[in-house]
Amino acid sequence: MKWSLVILIFVLISCNKKNNDPIITDDNSASYFRRKLENKKLMDSLNDLVLSKGDTLAYNELKAIHYIGEQKFTGFLYYAMIMSNKYNYKVASFDVYDILTIDKKFLDEKTKKIAEEYLQKSK
Repeated sequence: MKWSLVILIFVLISCNKKNNDPIITDDNSASYFRRKLENKKLMDSLNDLVLSKGDTLAYNELKAIHYIGEQKFTGFLYYAMIMSNKYNYKVASFDVYDILTIDKKFLDEKTKKIAEEYLQKSK
């Protein structure tokens, strides 16, 4: 009987808790990642982890920030090439290919050859 009373009190107390977290409705993913892109401390930390340690989690976070925050991928080419060449990260090799071939109507033969080398390296 004692335990039933304790459980009943616990249930009543836990049911009265309210979630007071504000709901943000005017924020979208692009503005969220733009704020991350403008956060110098965060960006310096991610850059350092990618370039000096080959951290794949930091690389993917940096990739999302550049791709969604900037609405383009070209500013990310440097990091993709370092991860591909220095750390042999296959995902980065494909990213280099993807960035270089983003607009095929301006693609010259030399760049196309480089892009194809990175595509092969990604397999």
